[in-house]
Amino acid sequence: MRKIHNKRLFSILCMILFVGILIACKENEVATTDDVQLLSFGPSGVKPGDQISFIGTNLDKVTAIELKNASVPSSAFVKQSSELIILVVPNETSEGIVTLKTANGDIVSKTILSFEVAVKIESVPQSARPGENITIKGQYLNWVKQVRFAKDTAIIKFVSQSLNELVVTVPFGAQTGPLIFSTSGTEPLSIETEKDLIIALPSLKSIAPNPAEREKELTITGNDLDLVQGVLLKGLTSPVTEFVSKTAAQLVLKIPKTANKGKITLVAYSGITIESVDALKFVGDLPDLAPLKYAIYEDAILNGWSNWGWGSTADFASTANVRDGNDAAKMTFTGAWGALKFAGASVSTASYSEITFSIYGVAGTEGKKLNVVANSASPYVIVLKEGVWTEYRLTKSDLGNPATITELMFQETGWSGSVYLDHIGLR
Repeated sequence: MRKIHNKRLFSILCMILFVGILIACKENEVATTDDVQLLSFGPSGVKPGDQISFIGTNLDKVTAIELKNASVPSSAFVKQSSELIILVVPNETSEGIVTLKTANGDIVSKTILSFEVAVKIESVPQSARPGENITIKGQYLNWVKQVRFAKDTAIIKFVSQSLNELVVTVPFGAQTGPLIFSTSGTEPLSIETEKDLIIALPSLKSIAPNPAEREKELTITGNDLDLVQGVLLKGLTSPVTEFVSKTAAQLVLKIPKTANKGKITLVAYSGITIESVDALKFVGDLPDLAPLKYAIYEDAILNGWSNWGWGSTADFASTANVRDGNDAAKMTFTGAWGALKFAGASVSTASYSEITFSIYGVAGTEGKKLNVVANSASPYVIVLKEGVWTEYRLTKSDLGNPATITELMFQETGWSGSVYLDHIGLR
């Protein structure tokens, strides 16, 4: 274990100098009180198993001294007189107030008694599941005040705590990583485990049915699925968190109406995501598009092209609405004749017969016009359809028969709104 000592201004470790309480009494002088008084105790920094002294008056009337988690009867005192009690600090005690027990009542210290304790972590489980209890073995574990899991998830309430054993519940937000133990005492410690505690994560084996139907049930099988907080489907802005049923082996949910095809993602309580290998498809969805021979955009801008557009906001890695593959380009226009303009590269059209792309118009774009321009030729005007993907396949003559394309522009005609574009290139 690695130990990190917290800095303190000064830790007073020296023995309290017993000056002795001298009661100077004249022959005719009498004691002013018979009350038990606790004046001081020490030394500071004493360890469990060491001797500690209590100074006061009438201490011979003390029948026991209670420390936190331990009580020492007068019969176990090393020394007891009217002015001084010496006892051995029990191993099981911890930081807290001191109570002197007498026949006339309790005397409670005004200050906290603390000790210098060498907490030692001896064993920690190799792995654990969120929500289950784990047992840590060691020495002076009753002085641990906090256990911090990876992802900065701290636990201060324990299932049980004793001198040699600490039982804690693994929080659902925990991630794989070392544990850090914070201790109390006159010299607080921070102890970090050398090995990571492996936190279980959900895993996905299959999804069925596939293709599925929106607003009907989808069944996910796997392991540790009870650790899933949510399931994110393409087209959704937030995960599905209400399930028809959930067990460690199976998860059943109702597919939202707005879900799109694509890979699904399990979201663990820790925030870690696990993506499916297979994509979820839907009954009635459009078939996959024919492959491009030359791609300008296909899940990303390719082949050296860049966006030189204006009057718009572009997201070239949108997963909300995808026609083919994993991502689409979402363009949000401001109504200032803004454009998506591919430039910075070139392609000869000699080996190709058409320029193709797919567009999806969001709500409010039905009938809106978009100019498609190659280089500086006259625009080819397309009319948008709302709520559906439409594939456009333009001939070279539609774009002015360019021998080489150095610019390809999609420009709105004075309207604001959003569209998705996908699978842009030549065949």
